[in-house]
Amino acid sequence: QKICDEYGPKGLQVVAVHRPMGEFDLDEAKVLEVAKELGITEKLIFDNDHSIGDELKVDAWPTYFLFDKEGKMRRHAKGNFGVRMIEQALIRLFDEDEAQVKEKTREAVTESFPITY
Repeated sequence: QKICDEYGPKGLQVVAVHRPMGEFDLDEAKVLEVAKELGITEKLIFDNDHSIGDELKVDAWPTYFLFDKEGKMRRHAKGNFGVRMIEQALIRLFDEDEAQVKEKTREAVTESFPITY
C-alpha cells in the first residue's frame, strides 16, 4: 500500500493477478473477500486459465512485474523480498534527483533489513 500511496499520484498503476492453484481458488467472491481481509486494494484480475502467468513465465509466488508507460517490462522479482526490488526500481523510474534516489534506497533497505545488536 505504501508504494501505491507514494507513486500512484506520479502515475503508477498496480494490478493484482490471482492465479488459482486448485478448484477451491476459483470462487471469485471468496477470493475478493480474502483480498479485502488482507488489505489488497489494487484492481484484481483473475487468471483462471493461467494464460497471464504462462505468458510471463511465473513460477514463484509472489512474483512482481514493473512495466513502464509504454508497456515495456522494466523489472521483475520473485519471492517475499521481491517487492523491495520493485520499490528500488520505482525509485529510479520516478525520482530524478540522484540524492533522493540514494536516500530512498537506503531507507527501503534499512526498513527491510533493520540493524540489530
